[in-house]
Amino acid sequence: MSERQFTGFSGETISFLMDLGMNNNRSWMDKNRDRYRVCLLEPFKALVSELAPFMERLDPFMEVRPQVGKTISRISRDARRNKGKPPYRTNMWFTFRVPGPDWKDSPGYFFELFPDRYRYGMGFYFPSRETMSKIHEEIAKNPSRFTEKTRILRESDFSVFGEKYKRRRKREGVSEELLEWFQYRDFYIAANREIDDILMTSALVDHLKIKFSSLSELYEYFWELKMKASED
Repeated sequence: MSERQFTGFSGETISFLMDLGMNNNRSWMDKNRDRYRVCLLEPFKALVSELAPFMERLDPFMEVRPQVGKTISRISRDARRNKGKPPYRTNMWFTFRVPGPDWKDSPGYFFELFPDRYRYGMGFYFPSRETMSKIHEEIAKNPSRFTEKTRILRESDFSVFGEKYKRRRKREGVSEELLEWFQYRDFYIAANREIDDILMTSALVDHLKIKFSSLSELYEYFWELKMKASED
């Protein structure tokens, strides 16, 4: 665990991401490697460390180690998969999820920082067709339960995002509100915020605890549906 206490991100954090966007090359990054570590990586490690005990209470099987490649994203892109793109990302994120071969098909929590905004939430990185089918089946068979489990989306600043099918899909007997879920090929739930005082202070720790906790019932529900999909 990181020994540094999280005191918030800083103006230098944002400046680094903005400067990287304007100088996205290896030569610049080599000269600014220490700046990356101090302004961006170390605060991320500290934030993950302070959240780790709380997240383990939400799910004891989660990966919570504050390391790049474990919970924290790499700043460099995979050149083999991102041909033609700049070598470095201008955003950084952490995820809390259960490790395993099918982690992309499992729900997890995340926080992501951009030069001009940040977001946090919960969802799937790349849900399988079986998992999405099970979610759609649950909506059709138990609409009242699904509505209750997703009430956080009507009572908070969280919204649903994701890639949609090109053609609108229909399902007999499903209300217009719930039918919207059938349009997603994949999805995640997030709250988007502009750069603000919360991001720049230690208050971000408690803020994320409250927000992640408010999604815990929905997280468990998605795990239930994911496991049913695996059994079928």
